[in-house]
Amino acid sequence: MVVRYPTQHSHSLPEYLCSRDVTNYGALRTCQLLNAACVDAFVEAQVLAALTPAAVEVSLQAADQVVAERAELEELWSQKLERAEYEADRARCCYHLAEPENRLVVRHLEKEWESALAAQQKLREDHECFTRTSPRVLTPAERQTITVLASDIGGLWHAKTTTVTDRKEIVRAIVGKVIVAVTGTTERVEATIVWAGGSTTAGELVRPVQRLSQLSYYPQMVDRLRELAGQGVGATRIADRPEAEGYRPAKGGNRINPTTIRNLMRQLGCPAGRVHRPRPAPPGEEPGLDEWWLKHLAAELEMTTATLYAWINRGWITTRRESRWPHRLIAHADQQELAELRERRTRPPGCYSRRLWNEADRTPADPTP
Repeated sequence: MVVRYPTQHSHSLPEYLCSRDVTNYGALRTCQLLNAACVDAFVEAQVLAALTPAAVEVSLQAADQVVAERAELEELWSQKLERAEYEADRARCCYHLAEPENRLVVRHLEKEWESALAAQQKLREDHECFTRTSPRVLTPAERQTITVLASDIGGLWHAKTTTVTDRKEIVRAIVGKVIVAVTGTTERVEATIVWAGGSTTAGELVRPVQRLSQLSYYPQMVDRLRELAGQGVGATRIADRPEAEGYRPAKGGNRINPTTIRNLMRQLGCPAGRVHRPRPAPPGEEPGLDEWWLKHLAAELEMTTATLYAWINRGWITTRRESRWPHRLIAHADQQELAELRERRTRPPGCYSRRLWNEADRTPADPTP
């Protein structure tokens, strides 16, 4: 598999894909394609787990490396001091070999000798400062610091000073290859790490997919959503149940949002949920025999209050105003009227506003054949 960096929303999201069938045999689709983040996270966790037992050895090697680096720096300083001493001796010899009669030459050589001596002195002072701040032998406190840092492999791995190149070199040193196998078009991915020594580590990953229908547990999740919707549970509460029961959204995350739940239930052809439970009416006049508060009547007919107001405006429901609260309506509907309203509820949308083509004299408000 190769790495691809498609750009989405100004962010580069690496992907692993196998396109050999497409490039070599003209296939219409790639063999496998998955987001690189899930594989990288799995490999990273396994690499850190493999490096943790070697923390003590790493700390000792790090201390030895620091000592070796300081020895190399000391060697460089020695070469610089030797070069400065040679330049000063050469300038001194040239000055003494010059004839006194050549005053201009003598003055020039004298200045060069003085410059060489000044440079030599400055280099000695810098070397003394370096020696004081960075002794060649590690102190006990420095060794303790190195040991503590080496024991925190994860901290070193995610440190800002650790580059991507450093991480890749570590992985390539201990990992031979990673074998990835996607289960069909689902979110399940089988990954196997083949270590440099030949041993293997297998694990199951979860990749993001495009649609809920690709999830391996989609049938079980649909049955559960139908059951909850049948119990009158709202979309927001339904969204909490799949999370608690281990169902996850297609593109990652922990919770399927209520909007997705509503869209899914609409696609499945079942109610998205919720049976309307009206709030109790404020204190005042109570409806009489065969009378209803509008919210109660809407709940009885399993329809919205807005549709109920539209029916009232068409004259299909008789209402009166409450004496104490004139802005509140009380509807009248006995058993026969309720049956008629339920039958009207089953009619297809638009039948109230269309004329039958063969009955031009029929009014839109009376669609009964």
